[in-house]
Amino acid sequence: MMTSMTFGFNESKVDSLIAINAPDSLITKEMGRKEDAGYFTKKAYTQVLKLYKDNGSLASILHSFYDTIPIALFFLLPIFAFILKILFFNKNPFAYHLVFAFYYFSFLFSTFIILLIMNYIWSGFPGFLQFLIVLSTFIYLCIAVKKFYNQSWLSSFLKSSLATFIYFVIVIPIAITILSTFAFLAY
Repeated sequence: MMTSMTFGFNESKVDSLIAINAPDSLITKEMGRKEDAGYFTKKAYTQVLKLYKDNGSLASILHSFYDTIPIALFFLLPIFAFILKILFFNKNPFAYHLVFAFYYFSFLFSTFIILLIMNYIWSGFPGFLQFLIVLSTFIYLCIAVKKFYNQSWLSSFLKSSLATFIYFVIVIPIAITILSTFAFLAY
């Protein structure tokens, strides 16, 4: 059951303006946008209006979120490469770390696509198999770090663990915030 969102403005006035096909600028003004509002504020009100017109449809929000994933990846891949550059500071220029990150992310996406397909095909896909598949991405990272950077197993494990920790604790929350903002603005 889909419930609509409440937005905190006089919905009956906004509904009547929408019904007579009033310009969006007039409707957003009725929603509370100030005349001298900045670009981002105007854009935010426009996005709220679109969301309101779609009755707060979760599908339309998710569609906007998925559309902004390539933007996030454009920033996240080099950040992961930078983390690797820091961990392997005396090994190779940044471009090598970027190539490594590209190959690793390709593996990640392939693995998660397989996982999504398996969940779609097999509705009772066991959780422990999903966990093993996700764990395989870390194991792959350890093996790849050992081979690419010619490290010992212990060093590969420790540096892979540290890179994963930094990425998940620092980078991912920031990325989700940025991704959500882009999704909202793109909506």
